[in-house]
Amino acid sequence: MLLACLSSVCIFVECKQEKKRVVTAEEIRRYEERNIEVNREIVKRKQDTIKQYIHDNGLKMDSSGSGLWYNITPSGDTTPIKTGDLVKIAYNISLLNGKQCYSSDSLGLKEFKVGQGGVESGLEEAILLMHKGDTADLLIPPHLAHGLIGDQNQIPVLAILHYNVIVKEHFGKK
Repeated sequence: MLLACLSSVCIFVECKQEKKRVVTAEEIRRYEERNIEVNREIVKRKQDTIKQYIHDNGLKMDSSGSGLWYNITPSGDTTPIKTGDLVKIAYNISLLNGKQCYSSDSLGLKEFKVGQGGVESGLEEAILLMHKGDTADLLIPPHLAHGLIGDQNQIPVLAILHYNVIVKEHFGKK
């Protein structure tokens, strides 16, 4: 009797368990294509927002192929910054609505090795266009900054960052 009850319970449990659906390669391919389309639309809309911001504020900026917008005021120094160089920058980061997120005034200079990561890829891209003493006004779209999730502190999801930067120190590769 006990064996019959256990068998019945096992059969009942087995019947109640849902079979896991196997996702096909074609479904994965369609999902990935849709994600690419969505990401392209986000990038396009953010670029449109940046263009409108530039127009509305009478800014004169150049853009890179990646989507970075910049206006660099040269200092006269002609030594280029290269990947692997160490730089220290003064900075102010705000959102397009003017809300300040971070500043070297309160947090100190930002020091990093160019090309090593640890900072927004759009910032690194801009630094490679600069020299010691140069100042820059940057508009960095989310895909070159903190992406879909922001920094989970001061920078919200899909935020376009307005960076003001001064290269304070520049040390070549050691």
